[in-house]
Amino acid sequence: MKNTAQIAAVLWLLLAAIGPAQAAPPAATPYHFIRAIVVDPRSPDTLYVATDNQGLLKSIDGGKSWSFINQGIKNYLVYDVKLSITTPGRLYAATWGGGMYQSNDAGATWRELNEGLGNTAVGEIAIDADAQRRYDRLAIGTSTELYERRGDQLAWHAVTDRLRFWNGPQFQNALVIGPNANVASFYIGTERGLYVRQSGGRGWREVAALKGKRIAAMTAQPETGWLYAGTVADGGLFISRNQGITWQPAGAGLEKSWIRAVLLDPSAPKRLYVATSDAGIVKSDDDGATWTAINAGLPEKDVRTLALDPQHSDHLFAGLHGAGLFSSVDGGTTWTKIEGLPFDPVEKQTAQIDAQTTVAPPGKPAIPAAFAKCNQCHGWTDPALNQKPTYWRATANHRNWRVTVTRMSEGTTISPEEQAQIAAFLDRYTAEPAAH
Repeated sequence: MKNTAQIAAVLWLLLAAIGPAQAAPPAATPYHFIRAIVVDPRSPDTLYVATDNQGLLKSIDGGKSWSFINQGIKNYLVYDVKLSITTPGRLYAATWGGGMYQSNDAGATWRELNEGLGNTAVGEIAIDADAQRRYDRLAIGTSTELYERRGDQLAWHAVTDRLRFWNGPQFQNALVIGPNANVASFYIGTERGLYVRQSGGRGWREVAALKGKRIAAMTAQPETGWLYAGTVADGGLFISRNQGITWQPAGAGLEKSWIRAVLLDPSAPKRLYVATSDAGIVKSDDDGATWTAINAGLPEKDVRTLALDPQHSDHLFAGLHGAGLFSSVDGGTTWTKIEGLPFDPVEKQTAQIDAQTTVAPPGKPAIPAAFAKCNQCHGWTDPALNQKPTYWRATANHRNWRVTVTRMSEGTTISPEEQAQIAAFLDRYTAEPAAH
């Protein structure tokens, strides 16, 4: 962050997360915190961009024009977006606090996908397909749990077992399914190391070679089975060329960098791109043995995500944390900012979220007195539940409220009996379609 407007915006977002009743947004200077970029392989002029301050954006003309695609989403902190492997036009979006969403019409509308979730702070989506490509297999990483869901299953299933970790917003892009779709493993990078779990099995195994390493970015090469894990100033990039059995550090130069994303070029197996928070973007044409900085045209070096056009691999996209979206048509040699991304101030976003929520009609369960304690810390996107003038609002969506209420009650005066009352009320309240 180099300018005053961006710094003010960050301070505002931090205050909003704490939930002060008197918080006020800064002036509506356009800025975009880019979290994920997707290029549709079936139509490379179609781009999807996830931001953690403007929700989801879409372009159908290669970035010349943009539109919001947030209809149905009740939380604009969108940390990840993925295209379905098996169903054209289907997308999945992860929000930090609003849970998971699915679109079956290329992002025009979204529906909640939170059945079974006990934590809706979702930062990462890993997607695969079964061997016959009949259905998607999804795994998601929340701040405290891992969940999986296959095909058209109605509910998510926790697969955390006894693994305990805290993955805040800074430790996302650290979950992969792979490397072989027929014998899938889940890999999760955490602030204290890398863990692996066989699909369908129980229990997590610590990867000894990366014990204690803060893993912040991962990706897999499905054709070769190679795996890549980037750290937060803990040795740089590590590579496994035997499906996770052994790991070796890549070449020198990234040991002290915060690696945010690792991008593989499918047209050149030894070509890697790495996004960092301190060194910008670096490129390797020898599978990580040597690195070259490729930052010409970028105004800052805090790069959060990378993507490429699968039909023209020299056409790259980079998302910066505040400075917006950039593209390169020469393999990263030079970068140009993509202008025209729409921007809404926080007040307008809040009004749009409120407008999507139907006020509870007669027949809804009565709000228990203990529920007032929930409004002491945060507001709600549902006007019928909200009694707090704050921009930090919990989403009243269908989920496993027992787990959510228990976790969020820690450090409060809410008793176990009150927790049970609140969870039971929210289960009934959000089960009705009108509550959505």
